[in-house]
Amino acid sequence: MKSRRLTNVLLAAALCAAAASAHGEVRKFMRDCDGKLCPYYRIVLRPPAGWVLDDEATKRNGVQIIVPKGKNFGNAPALIYVQVFYHRDKQQSLANFAEVSNGRWRASVKDAKISELPAVERANHKPGFLRFAFDNPSKKQQAFEMGAFGIDDDGEGNEFVLDVVLTGLDKPAIERAEKDYISFLKAH
Repeated sequence: MKSRRLTNVLLAAALCAAAASAHGEVRKFMRDCDGKLCPYYRIVLRPPAGWVLDDEATKRNGVQIIVPKGKNFGNAPALIYVQVFYHRDKQQSLANFAEVSNGRWRASVKDAKISELPAVERANHKPGFLRFAFDNPSKKQQAFEMGAFGIDDDGEGNEFVLDVVLTGLDKPAIERAEKDYISFLKAH
């Protein structure tokens, strides 16, 4: 009897573990948008070692913002933010999504220079993040950034594009945070 009960407990634990690993990283929420409900999305966030989610800045800006421990959105030398977009057209490749997004950025920031960086492979075996460096001389608050695009899901067949950006006060701050940024990408 005990053997059968132990077998059932182990089987239930294995099924729960399998179900947990089958779920996607994207969570869906609703918010009030001028009297109607609007969806928004967030990933299950795992900050790199030494970084934390800035809850106040996340709520205020509508994107997930992580900062070094002991810092906040207002005083962090560098920060990482994550935007999540519903990927309506699954026929559109991630490379094309990145090309369109980068094209919009170039149209709004005329002196922007965007360089492709090596992709980052992910520990979850999902397609790697496509990465880019942004040099924006006319954007004082965003003079230099790194951005990455990746695909994820919600475990229900819906696909999403993750836009993960490393931004900061200056290029040296970005370069100092790049290792943590890449570890963040690998983990997501």
